[in-house]
Parts: sequence; C-alpha cells; structure tokens
Amino acid sequence: MHTASAQRSTSLQWHLPIDPEARAVADACDSAGILVPSIQPMTGWNRPPQLQPSEEAFSGLQILGEAKQVAGEFSAQSTAVGLGAEGSWNRRGHWHVSATRWRLPLGFPLAHEVGRHGTMDGLGQASLLSPSIASVDRVEGAVSWAVSPSVAIRVGQESHHWGQGGRSLFLDRHMAPALGARLWLDAGIVQYTHMLLRTKHLEGDTLQRGWMAAQWAEVALGGGWSGALFGTVKWSADHDVAFQGRVEPHYLIPFGAFRPREYILGSTDNALVGAQLTCQTRLRRGQWLKGYSQVLLDEFKASELFGGDSWWANKWGVLLGVSSTSNSGKFAWMAEAAALRPWTYTHKTQPNSYSHLHQPLGHPAGGNFVEGRIWARMTLLDDWTLRMALLRRAQGRSEGSDEGLLSLAAGDMPWRPYTERNEDYGQVWLQGTRTDVFRLELDLAYPVGDRYDLPGMEAFVRAWVRLEEQEPPGAWQDPWNASRIELGIRQSRVMDERNW
Repeated sequence: MHTASAQRSTSLQWHLPIDPEARAVADACDSAGILVPSIQPMTGWNRPPQLQPSEEAFSGLQILGEAKQVAGEFSAQSTAVGLGAEGSWNRRGHWHVSATRWRLPLGFPLAHEVGRHGTMDGLGQASLLSPSIASVDRVEGAVSWAVSPSVAIRVGQESHHWGQGGRSLFLDRHMAPALGARLWLDAGIVQYTHMLLRTKHLEGDTLQRGWMAAQWAEVALGGGWSGALFGTVKWSADHDVAFQGRVEPHYLIPFGAFRPREYILGSTDNALVGAQLTCQTRLRRGQWLKGYSQVLLDEFKASELFGGDSWWANKWGVLLGVSSTSNSGKFAWMAEAAALRPWTYTHKTQPNSYSHLHQPLGHPAGGNFVEGRIWARMTLLDDWTLRMALLRRAQGRSEGSDEGLLSLAAGDMPWRPYTERNEDYGQVWLQGTRTDVFRLELDLAYPVGDRYDLPGMEAFVRAWVRLEEQEPPGAWQDPWNASRIELGIRQSRVMDERNW
C-alpha cells in the first residue's frame, strides 16, 4: 500500500475516520499501546512498526492523475496529470514529492477566485484558460527525520489536518499546501506538535506574506478518552519595518502558550486557542464508535460574552462529531455538526488573517454559519465501494457588488479585515444575507490499479448536486446551483469538500 503524504485515494497518512486506512492506523497504534495520532499527515519512522515505510531510498515513480468526463451543468473533460516519488533511508529518514497539473471545468464562484486571486479552492496556483476552464498546479513534498524513537522533524510544502473529524476548526485538510516545518514528539500517552508555516495572499499583482506558528498537545486520559489543547498565532511578514519578512523567534520556542508571548510583544490579538475531547469504544457486536468535540476561541472577553449585546469580538466556534465502523470494516458512517460566530479567524490585515491562498486554514466555510453533514462508506461485492456525502449549511453572507466592494461585511470571509464591520455590537449569527446550501454526492468506485501495478487507481462514477438559496437583497456572489455526473479513472482525489 502506498503511503505518500499527498491526499491520495489510498494512503495511511491521509484518511477519514470512516476509511479502512483509519482502522489500520488505530489497530496498529492500539496494539503498540500508543495514543492514536490526531495529526495528519502522519510521521514516517515514528509510526508503529506495521505502518512504517519500506527501506528503499527511491521506490520508483508513481503515476498520479485523474481523467473524467463531466456532464450536467456543462459537458467537458477534466484531467489531472502528474508524478510522485518517495523513499526512506537509515530507518530514520523519509521523503516524498508529488506534482500534478489539473485542467478543470469551473462554475462562477471558482472562476472568480482563479481570475482574481490566482488560486482555486485550496488545490493550488491557478490560471484561466477560458472563462469556464482552469489550469491548476499542485506541488507537495516533505522530508522527515526521526531524531529518536520519540522525536521527529519534518520540512516541506503540505496541507495539514489537526483533529479527529472530517472537518476541523484548527487546521483542516481543505487548506492549500503551505511551506513549513514541524516538530513531533511522542511520549506514549502524550503527543506534542509544534509547527511554523509561511502563508501567501495574492491581491491583483500584490503578493503579501505572513507567518503562522501552531502547537498541539494531546494526552490519553484512560478508558478510551483523550484530550488535546491547540494554540496558534498569525503575524505579518512585515511585522517590523526593520526586519522585512522576519520569523519572530518568540514563537519558535516549544512548550509554552502563545497568547502571553503575543501580549508581551504588543501584538494585536492574532492568537487562537482551542481544545478537543475524544472518546472511543467498541460495542458488543464489534463496531467501533468514536465521539469527538472541538471548541475554538478567538478574541473574546468573558464580560462581553455573557453580556448579551453580541460584541463583534466574541469570536468562537464548536464542532461535534460521531463516527462508527462495523466489525468487518465494510460499512462506516460519520456525522458532524459545526457552528462559528461572525468574524472568527479574521484579523486586522489579510496577512494576519487565519487563511492562506484565499482559503481558511481552519474550517473551509469560514465564519458566520451553522452546518451539519453526514458521510458514509459501504463495500459492495468485496470490490466495489459506495460513498455518500450530505451537507446542509446555513450561512450569513456579505452584501455588495464584489468581494472587495462590500456594502455590509457579515464576517463570513476570514481574509476580509475585521475593520470592515459596520458596528461593534449587534453582530449576530447569520447576519447579512442568509444563504442555505444543500449538497448531495454519491460515488461508486472499483479498484483497477492492481492489474497495472498502480495501487490506489480506481474507475468511478460520481453524481452530485448543489442547491443554494439566498434571502433578499442577495449576497455579493450570486447563488451557485449545479448538478453533474462524472465518469472516469483516478488516482489523486483532492477536490470537492475533501470528503475522503
């Protein structure tokens, strides 16, 4: 089984709670008496023996890609062509790289993002070939080294997901790949991660850079329970005019809270903190059941929080989820609900915002929303895999003639500065134009890669529909209603809500 870190169709470093790979990770970690990691992509040699990479400095080139025919909203071909490679050495080092070029048909919202920001939906750098076709380049790669059996470092350009669910309030798999470095420590019942990322924001011909430091400490509490604490701080590359693009050394020191350090430096409230609580158990018939919750806090005062006046800086979010896998592993499902207050993730300037390449680093919906989702997977006839995804979201959207010309900023877009707020109080859930989104996806896949020595390759047919309604006077962006049927063959899957 291939284990490259890119979000591939078959990977032991990227998975959802309902994937067979997730069960393999949990079984290996449980048998070794180690806390099941909540950090993806996972580390190489510091993983349990069953999941460690093979000792090959170069394992050969891997063909990555996708080819499909799209019918529905419009008919067009879509392709992704690329190569990947990986290797390991000295039972300590591991490297991987993957590069793909996508040619994708677009709807209006994605075409607007490509034309204005040169990126697309967290996939990568993008450009328009025509008003309805985009070319997108996605490059990922990393080198990791196990300093000891319990310490590993990792440097590269990757996406990251911190948390147990399909979505995360902290770092979500939907984020665009970012250049950075990560330290991971495993002390058995305790795991700690410290990371530094470089972020980019493109407005027209202007490129603005920022930095983000994040940390994660997770501990096994016994009886199937575990808890984690999260902290992050975001600052501009131009933090000080005398040090253009400098890395703030205070945030490179592990094992310390970021918020006090930020306060001492005189920063402007760019720190976020959060926590996760998880419980996993096995039922009488052998089913695995996992429940998890997250809470995120961003700039709040207790006096204002309970004051009842809806102060703008009461920025927080919650996420609740449950997942279950049958004893045989052939059927699994998960359900999640999430809600974030207006202006969550936003800061004074775009480089300080909790975003990268015009996408949130946390939950992909941004802020000012309430949603619920259900994902399910079923194995049919031993070889076929049926996946289903259902999303229902209510969100308050900003009003105006364009993303940069807002008559009312509702706090839904993390990259828009909070200085655009119309008032300090009265910032309520779903303010602005209420938008209701319904999305249903069905995906049927059959593995064909073994015949051609290409593990993870699937033939598939997928149908999805997206329906959106907006209340008057309407948001700055018109509703996007679409339905498609897609038929093809794939080995890379990173689009469409990252629901794999």
